[in-house]
Amino acid sequence: MRQAIITLVTLLLIAQTVLAQLLEDGDYRIYYGNFRVPRSNRYFTAHYDLGGGRVQTYPEDNSSDNQIWRLSNESQGQVTLESKSNLGKYLGLRRSGANRHAYLGVVTIPVSFNITKQGGGSSTTYELAYPKKVNGVTLVVSIDNSNGKKEPYYVNFDVQGTEGIYDSFRMAKVPDSQ
Repeated sequence: MRQAIITLVTLLLIAQTVLAQLLEDGDYRIYYGNFRVPRSNRYFTAHYDLGGGRVQTYPEDNSSDNQIWRLSNESQGQVTLESKSNLGKYLGLRRSGANRHAYLGVVTIPVSFNITKQGGGSSTTYELAYPKKVNGVTLVVSIDNSNGKKEPYYVNFDVQGTEGIYDSFRMAKVPDSQ
């Protein structure tokens, strides 16, 4: 009986570890758009400058690694996203830090985002949240398309649950050969 309980507990711990990883480690494109009309998709794209870099949304560009992000699972449902085109640079906080409407950048200090799955099937998306509450609210990765702004949009933080924002994104695994 004791052996059966130990075996069951071990299996549950293994299952919990496997389930905690929503996505396996690897290279992904992060995007939003209509899965029925792929040309409407817009992808997180790293742009480098003297301050590190910025992240904006652009149509797919298969000739560039600027749209590929290396996802690494950290602890308990957290991931980091490293730019494949500039290893050692991560999706993270720019100069303004973690605040509502703060733009995200490509920086040397990674953020371990909390990742959660939204929906299912062909409409599955993933929400990336800052790991700590800021001024009592949860900040999620979103895009700044407010006030009639035109593309390309900047990737920024906004308050979780704010109506009318893109706050979860599709994640497409990139084949190893790319």
